[in-house]
Amino acid sequence: MWQTRGMRFIVINGPNLNLLGAREPHIYGRETLADLEGQWRRRGTKLGIGVDTYQSNHEGEIIEQIQVAGPRNDAIVINAGAYTHYSYAIYDALMAVGRPTVEVHISDINGREPWRATSVTAPAALRVIVGRGTEGYLDAIDFLEAHLNSPAETLAYGPHPDQVIDLRVPASPRGVVALLHGGFWREIWARDITEQLAARLADRGWITANIEYRRGLGAFHESIEDVTAALECIRSTLAGRGMAIDSLPVIGHSAGGYLAIRSVAELGGDAVALAPVVDLDSISAARPDDDPVSAYLGGKPDQASATWEAARLVGAGKGRVHIVHGSDDDTIPIEHVQAFADHDSVSLTVLNGVDHRGLTDPHRASFDAVVAALEGTLR
Repeated sequence: MWQTRGMRFIVINGPNLNLLGAREPHIYGRETLADLEGQWRRRGTKLGIGVDTYQSNHEGEIIEQIQVAGPRNDAIVINAGAYTHYSYAIYDALMAVGRPTVEVHISDINGREPWRATSVTAPAALRVIVGRGTEGYLDAIDFLEAHLNSPAETLAYGPHPDQVIDLRVPASPRGVVALLHGGFWREIWARDITEQLAARLADRGWITANIEYRRGLGAFHESIEDVTAALECIRSTLAGRGMAIDSLPVIGHSAGGYLAIRSVAELGGDAVALAPVVDLDSISAARPDDDPVSAYLGGKPDQASATWEAARLVGAGKGRVHIVHGSDDDTIPIEHVQAFADHDSVSLTVLNGVDHRGLTDPHRASFDAVVAALEGTLR
């Protein structure tokens, strides 16, 4: 069950992060460290946990804080700044205290100067979150809370590091559901953003399988193959444990919604698509300077015409699709899905006042609509 009261996290920031808001705001944003600390504490209040904060420009002080405060807290979120790239001493301290840790970087360190791409502290962390701006800290808090309160078993369905599934099996399962995260198929977005949703559905009695898949430039074919392989792995794993599967609905958010719809269209079954990407052409046209669809498909329509033709969605195919969309979504506007919802075997629920990521937040009223859509697949 979901029990968070009494838990405490600490968020530790390293050198120069005290200058947030003034330091290169085009990279690090305009929010000050004090602004962010308030956000982290409010997120903790929402989740029922206490959040402490600490910042220092000195390596030794950071190490001492890890040693002293680490054991008093249930988890650590750390952005060690430039120490990330060479402080084995901070790595040793994190390993010594043994607390679940997430490493956060506001910018995408893999896309900046080559020296920034190396993190010697990352091996001490359960997850490394990069390139999501200051939102990455909140994602880290969310992930750690779900990880501690609803531990998952990680299964590999292939040799690539991203071919993994986080499986949760409650004591008295009522059904099985697979989850596919969004993020426009970009590598900076990973399955941690659906961890809260997976954990809360498990709390409701669902076996949940939170799928990671290959993402990045030209990853269309790999991601499609991965979803098929992951679903087969879920079926075979549970069957091997004596759990028969009558159906395996798929919940997908945003880009994951696209993958969920493709999966059931080809294989049959049910998809609950949360603010899904369904009209690839309109999303591409709306983002000419930052086109996630062309990146995913390996080029513009005139450069990768065969892939674009294969990628376009034309309906629910063999499956059934229930779309849940927020009226305040400015990432995937509601108009984007309305034409697709006119296809046979596709239904649409619009939630007033809900934005894009609100659909994956199990602490909001929208969660009830997601559960209702999922329960509809039990028929």
